Order: sequence, then C-alpha cells, then structure tokens
Amino acid sequence: MATTTRQPRWQQPDKPADHGLPPIKIFNSLTRTKTPFYPINPEQITWYACGPTVYDDSHLGHARNYVSTDIIRRILRDYFKFKVRYVQNVTDVDDKIILRGRQKYLIDEFNHGKLGELSQDLTGTRTLALRAYLRKNLPKIPKDATPSAIIDGLLAKEYEAVLKGQPLVNGTVTGDKEAKIKMHIRTVLAASRAMHDIEVKVEPSLEDLVSLEDILMPFLDEKLKNTIDASDHSIFTRLTVEYEKRYTEDMRTLNVLDPDEITRVTEYGPQIVEFVEKIEQNKFAYPIRDKDSSNKSVYFDIKAFEAANNSYARLEPWNRNDAELLADGEGALSKDATGKRSAADFALWKASKAGEPSWTSPWGDGRPGWHIECSAMASEKLGKQFDIHSGGIDLAFPHHDNELAQSEAYWNNEHDHQHQWVNYFLHMGHLSIAGSKMSKSLKNFTTIREALDGGTWTPRGLRIVFLLGGWREGIEITDAMVKEGSAWEDRVNNFFIKAKDVSEENHKGTKDDQDLLSSFDKAKSDTFAALCNSFDTPTAMKRISELISDFNIAYNSTDKPPPTPSMTLSIARWATSMVNTFGLNGTATPDDPTIGWSGIDVPEDAKPILTSLSRKRDSLRRKARSKGIAKEDLVPVAYPERSMTESQEINEAPFKQVLENFNHSLQSLETSQALAKDVLQLTDRLRDADLWDKDVYLDDRAAGEAALIRPVTKELRAARQEKEKRAREKEEAKQKREQAKKEETAKPDKGEQNHVTMFQTEEYSAWDADGIPTKDKDGEELTKSRRKKLVKDWERQKKAHEAFLAKGK
Repeated sequence: MATTTRQPRWQQPDKPADHGLPPIKIFNSLTRTKTPFYPINPEQITWYACGPTVYDDSHLGHARNYVSTDIIRRILRDYFKFKVRYVQNVTDVDDKIILRGRQKYLIDEFNHGKLGELSQDLTGTRTLALRAYLRKNLPKIPKDATPSAIIDGLLAKEYEAVLKGQPLVNGTVTGDKEAKIKMHIRTVLAASRAMHDIEVKVEPSLEDLVSLEDILMPFLDEKLKNTIDASDHSIFTRLTVEYEKRYTEDMRTLNVLDPDEITRVTEYGPQIVEFVEKIEQNKFAYPIRDKDSSNKSVYFDIKAFEAANNSYARLEPWNRNDAELLADGEGALSKDATGKRSAADFALWKASKAGEPSWTSPWGDGRPGWHIECSAMASEKLGKQFDIHSGGIDLAFPHHDNELAQSEAYWNNEHDHQHQWVNYFLHMGHLSIAGSKMSKSLKNFTTIREALDGGTWTPRGLRIVFLLGGWREGIEITDAMVKEGSAWEDRVNNFFIKAKDVSEENHKGTKDDQDLLSSFDKAKSDTFAALCNSFDTPTAMKRISELISDFNIAYNSTDKPPPTPSMTLSIARWATSMVNTFGLNGTATPDDPTIGWSGIDVPEDAKPILTSLSRKRDSLRRKARSKGIAKEDLVPVAYPERSMTESQEINEAPFKQVLENFNHSLQSLETSQALAKDVLQLTDRLRDADLWDKDVYLDDRAAGEAALIRPVTKELRAARQEKEKRAREKEEAKQKREQAKKEETAKPDKGEQNHVTMFQTEEYSAWDADGIPTKDKDGEELTKSRRKKLVKDWERQKKAHEAFLAKGK
C-alpha cells in the first residue's frame, strides 16, 4: 500500500440517543480538526493517558502536560458533569531507565573505589571519558584537547556560529539540534573546570561536579555494561520507585488529581506477552533471533499491516520516514537491530542483552518494547475501544502512531478491518524556552521543585498561565506571559476580597445594575460556548476577567449605587465555581459554598483583634483628618475576650502583641502638642509596618467606609517595592542636584583671575605692557596665529575680571 502524507479516514462515533449531551467539539489529532464529542457510553467517559517515564525529576514541561490534562479532565467532570474513568500508566522499564539505572550504579561504584583500575587512575579515567564525550557529541574539538584548552576558549572558537545563534546548516532555522550542541558545550566546559580544579587541588562547584559525572557515566557504561548482573532488578527499581514517588508528590503539589487507576509496565508482563503473541498470530509481527544469544526480538510488520488495508501513522503520516524520530522511538539501546523487513518496523519485544533486565517469554528472555506497554495496558483496562487517549505532542509520532497500529493489529479480525481503537486523541502543546522545547535530553529544563521552591512560580500561578495559553498550543516562557498570569490572578484576588466584604451595612445598593446583570449573563453563556469549543480556556479566562472589570466599574461608580449584595455574591459564587472547576483552589469543588479561593483571608484566629483594631483606627483617622480629635478619643482598644484552644492562642499571640503596642502608643499621645498629626502617623504605622509585617493590610477606602482587612499579597508587595524604588530614585536625584549645586558654589569665580597676570607662567619668557606673551620659554618670538589666540583669551578674561570687581568681590 502506497504511503501518503494525508491522514486516513476517521469514523465519527454514533451520537447517543436521548442523552442531552452538551455540544462539545474537541480538536482531535486523528483529524486535526474540531470534531463533535460523543462518548461511547454517556454514563462514563473512558480515558487513557501516557504517564511519566520515571528516571529523573519532573520538569515544567511535564507540568505543562499533566496540568493541562488535569484541567480538561476537571472541565468534563465538574463543568459538564460527566463521570470520567481516567487511567494513566507509569513507564518503569525502558531504554532510558536501563541506561540511567546502570549509570547511577556504576558512578556510585566508581566514586567508592570499586571499579579496579578505573577507580585507581582517576585522572586517566576522567581524561578518557572527556575524549569519548567529545568524540561522540562535539566532533569539531580535537580528541586530545585538554581541560585547560577547553576552559581557555577552544569550544567557543570551534562552535562560534552556533553559540551566536546561527543554525548548524545554512538556510535552516535553529532548533533542538543547536540546543543540543549548546547543552554539550555547557557540560564539557563545566566538566573541564571540575577536572582543572581537582588537578590544582581546588574544591570544584557542585554544578561542575555534576557535569563531570555526566561525562563519566556514559563512558563507564560503555566499558562495563556487560559486567552488570541485570538479574538484580533492584539496580533499576531503586531509580524508578524513588522517582515515581517524587513525581506523585510533584503532581499533588500542583493540585493534579490522582489517576483513577495506575498501570506499571513491570506489573503487566503476562498481558504484554499475550498482546504480542496475538499480533504475531494475526500475521502483523515477526521474530528475529538475537545475534549474540538464542533470544528473539519481535518486530511489527508495517508492510503486512498496510497490505491488509490498515493505515499506519494515523496521527502524523508526514513523519513516517523521519529516520531521527524512528530511531528515537526505538530507544538508545536498540540502534543495532539487524534483520528487520523494513527500516520503520518497530520492536514489540526486545531480546535481552547483557546488562539489561529481562523477563521470560515464548521468544526467550527479553523485555517489552516502549510502544507496546500502553497498547497492552490500555486494552486490558478499557477494552477494544475507548473515548480519549492523551499525551504530550512530542509523543504523537512514533509512539502514539505505533500504539494505534499495534492495537488495531491486536483487535483485528476478518470482520473488523481498520478497527478504531481510540476515538479522540488529545495532544498537549510544548512548553518552550528560547524556541526549544523543555526536555531532559536538552538539559534546558527547570524541575517543578526548583520552580516552586525558588519562588519563581506557585502552583496556582503556573496553572493560570496554562489556562491562559490553551491546552494544545505551544507556550513560550516570557516575561509578558508571567505578567499576564500575575495580573489575572491579582484581579481575581482583589475581586474575591471585595466580595467577601459584602454586607448590607457598607453596600447600599438596592437595585440590580442592568448593565452589570447583562455582563454577568454574557460571561456565563460565553464561557459555556468557549468550553464547548475544544475546552477554550483562554476565552473563558478572558470572560471572567471582563466580568470582574465590569463589576469594578459599577463598584467604584460615583454616578449610581454600587452593586447589590445579592448580585455581588451571585457573581462571586459563579467566579468561585469556575476557579474551582479549573483546579485553582485546592480540593474545593465547584459547588463549595465558600466565596473565593485560598489566600484571600487573614488568619481566622486573629480576626477578632484585627476587627477591633481596624474599627478603632478608622474612628481615629476620621476625627484626626477633620481636626476633631481630642485626648478623650485616645481610649485603648479593648481585647476581645473569648474561649480559645492552646493552638488558637499561639496563632493569635503576634496580633495580641500588636494590639498592646498600639494601646501603649495611644496613651503616649496624651501629652502630644500636635495630636491630629501624631494620630495619623500612628494609624499609618499600624497599617504600613505593624500589621504589614504580620502579612495583614488595612486597605483604606473612600471617606466613611471601613478599611478592608486583607492579606498582604505578592502584588501588594510588588506595588510597595515599586513605590519605594521610585521614592529612592527621587531622593537620589534630589541629592545629586544638591551636590552638584554645592560643587558649583564651591568653584572659584573665573573672573577672580587678573588678566594682566594670567599668562605669568614658565610657558613664556617675555610679555608686553598688558601682560600678553611675546616670546615662548625658549626665547623664540610667538607666531602671529598663536599671539592672536592669546590676545582673544586676554580680552575675554579682562571682561570677566572687570565684572568680578564690579560685584564687589
């Protein structure tokens, strides 16, 4: 069957009868269009997602995939009210895990002096490792290059064009290949620094030592991989168990829902073997004997599959001949396969080699191919057909295309050619840095833990950015993107704080604002339409923001009463349900009656004290501003007595101290000669220092309104820092002006110099009656041009000196 770059026909699922389904359309990778979403069983959506390969910490690119997937899952479950059965795998055996497991084991043995001569001759081993790394990854660098030469600029010289942002091949654009070169350059440079520091007995940095290990590990693996007892699976499971645990912790920190069911490759050995056997029985696979053993590998026969009127590469047929993608799909340990009927045929089962874990099978000892695991486990859990399959866009070809082919080959029978295993394929877009996708192989990633621990991101802030960017579009990390997310969060934060403050006492609106009511209705209907339109969260987020802007206009209007409490609370409850639906508020559900999200309230145990302090402060400020303050008003704030637990007393203690300090300061003002001024300073200090330092802010509002008691947010801190920065710059500019003025004043008046004596220097030897030079120091007559210039200078100074004398100086 001839290959094509066009996607094959996709079969639209039948629309379930009598089930009032929402008019959802999903961008389906199987058609690259938005197609109506009809679940096989409206009572429960079936969904399989490709999970992590657990050999390292998860990075922000993984967060992008799993958080975006979680958002869609929540929308289907919490907004459209579907029941969702969500199954996700964990890849705990594959080429990357085997390599990393062996390398971690060997570097540990090396560092503990257990590798014989390699551990004894440390300098020699490091040098050989560096040369091997250069030979494989940076071939322009001479193989005998020394660490000193590398540090002194050899890398920059040989790879100058790439480092300046130019492509490896003229006429092309830069991408992952150039990013890999830069990554290898960074690794070699850091490793060379570590080697040099060790040589001169200086302690290397931790980062440089890590890079040195990155160079040593592949070298040790290449030399010693066949000596490892791979029957000891703990060499590999130590790695996978630890990183699966860390992955799960990261996802829960990001508020990603746990899967309903988790499948692990190592727990599905018999099912995978049976799956491969069935494909072989259906004549779509063939075994090849390993050249070094009696074991066999089993490969998928693409030619036979297509000859039976099936379609290969349903998702990305235009990539089916991409040798680089095909090789990457087979894995780093499978590049020397021989005997395949076609170069594109891929491994279903891999014969075991020395240094690789294995399981028994009809083909001898071996292990599953990467692609077969998901086919076998998804089919075991969800059957011959299910609704949704998802993963990162980088998995589309060859991984997901191979999954589809082998699954259709498994379920194939004489009555069901071209069986449609998956109805909707969803691919999450990349997260990019400087044009390159974030990936472990490029080492251009920030781990989730680093991002959150370093304060660059919060779980909510990260999710907001993904909501604003959409689930299938690529997202580039930029300052503008970060600012947009922060602005959205701040806007919603402030709205929730206002909404929680609503009461009949301070909101006198009695009639619903029709413009705001229309805006509210439009926001709800537009959000429904957006989420039906392939989960268009950017539009939904925009509608929420616009509604809040309209609310703020009405809230701050001086032409009409503010929104009524009932309308304010209705808008707040809807906005709360939406942020809860999107997973922006921890475990809160859309029908949670609490207004707003976490982080908008002050400590519960401190509220009685804060309320008392704020009311007293409002009263004092009002009277001080109107000059009606009197010493009789300096009554201490009463401590709100109540029954408390020991824990509550501990939480309240810092605020009780603030109250006591405030009362003491009030009493000290009884002798004040400028009472109004001093009271205002005290109330400002309470707001700007005493409570601010406890992460509480009293937000003063219009005259007559009580201050809003709110937490100090990131945005408030940023605004204060910006204000303080401007004040510092203003003060520095003022000081510079004053200094310049002083320096100018201190300068001697130019007119003080007498014009008659101004040229009485060693530069000349004769002068006329007016003091103008006639001869230079050697007795030579001055030239006419030089004397002419001196005369002009003399005349200018004569005028200045006469003016100086006239001023009486």
